[in-house]
Amino acid sequence: MGNDWERFQGVYPALVTPFDAEGRVDEDVLRNLIDWHLEAGVRGFFVCGSTGEGLLLSTEERKRVAEVVVDHLSGRGLCIVHVGHPSSEESARLARHAEEIGADAVSSVPPIYYRVDLEGVLLHYRTIAEATSLPLLVYNIPATTGVRLTAEEMKRIFEIPSVVGMKYTDADYFEMRNILDLVDGQAIVLAGRDELFLPALTMGAGGSIGTTQNIFPELFVGVHRAFLAGDWKKAQELQLKASRAVRVLLGYGSLDAWKAVLRFKGFPVGHPRPPLRPVSPEDEGDIRRDLEALGLL
Repeated sequence: MGNDWERFQGVYPALVTPFDAEGRVDEDVLRNLIDWHLEAGVRGFFVCGSTGEGLLLSTEERKRVAEVVVDHLSGRGLCIVHVGHPSSEESARLARHAEEIGADAVSSVPPIYYRVDLEGVLLHYRTIAEATSLPLLVYNIPATTGVRLTAEEMKRIFEIPSVVGMKYTDADYFEMRNILDLVDGQAIVLAGRDELFLPALTMGAGGSIGTTQNIFPELFVGVHRAFLAGDWKKAQELQLKASRAVRVLLGYGSLDAWKAVLRFKGFPVGHPRPPLRPVSPEDEGDIRRDLEALGLL
């Protein structure tokens, strides 16, 4: 396990990938999003993950998105590049590219599509680790991947020298704490359930990576800062706002609900790629009204 984990504490939007009217990656909008988020105080960005539609992009598009983010950040924040792919070798190639362009870390989901045992999962992460000297974060999202690892199994993965922590997109914070205890707390856990960020912090998470950070970054930065300052009342108040926003958006069943809010805010991010469906114009109106009723727009 690597020891370069403390610097990754903070809030990271799982950055959306904006598309223009022809469905191409819109680099100008991407740069504008980065600037806006940095003004809100985020630590950096998680690029080409689930929210960024990484598995719906071509390899060249994934590389280009990472290049734009790293170049535009220019040291103003950290860039964690998600390199997960059904092929471990392709993940390794993406990891090498991330290091070449100056990214700060890479992350990957476990092997998907092919069902492998723990040794196969370890092989996947070792293949990535051997391709780059960058810190590696395990992306634990069992609801999507179908891969649910025990704390003892996660400890095995954390024995890979470059692994510094994980993106933990699950609600079992007892198990999350068990994992941290097995590695003596010497790892970074970035929570992925936006509606439960504050509870994750109380159980040892050092920050968050999530979808809703794209649209309300100030809420998550505020929760983190209030928690660190011991201002529990403010932390809870901000977390409840974030949780209520998540409740509204989940009701529309599509990533495009989050993208719609960015469109409301003046960022023409387009719609998700198939098979993710766009929300209807009627739904967009309802989303706006629901969030306005919560005082969030």
